[in-house]
Amino acid sequence: MRTTIGLKDGLRDEDLAWLFQAGVKRVVSPGTAIVHEGVRPNAIFVVIHGQFSVRVKNVTDEPLAKLSAGELIGEISFLEGSPASATIVSEEESAVLVIDNQLLNERIRDNTSFAARMYRSFALTAERRLRNRVDHLASLFAIGSEPRWQDEFCAPALG
Repeated sequence: MRTTIGLKDGLRDEDLAWLFQAGVKRVVSPGTAIVHEGVRPNAIFVVIHGQFSVRVKNVTDEPLAKLSAGELIGEISFLEGSPASATIVSEEESAVLVIDNQLLNERIRDNTSFAARMYRSFALTAERRLRNRVDHLASLFAIGSEPRWQDEFCAPALG
């Protein structure tokens, strides 16, 4: 299974050229949040290099996911027009391409072929993330043929 979630999936070279022309490269220091849970980002981000962690308050101290080169950040908020559901923090010195939502909306409105390819790229990203998450959760419950949680909740009867 392929685990890399790449922006280029579904896009043509000219689409990528437009994104890199419209976007601004930003270097991000370790520990810096580029998206904050509960706040609507005004851009989508493409990770150029480095690594980011996905964190959600009150869920776990551990990151829910790691994002690296080629991956999208902020596309769900862009699609829904909603606040971010997680905080995205740089784990190391990283670089992202910042694409302003207003510019992207204008491009989508003015070029329906680009819009179709961009939305397909977003869908492929969501599909891979969901598949990776399901596979991860399935692995948490699998030890041989017995689920891990069985020992905690199904202690043998005393007698």
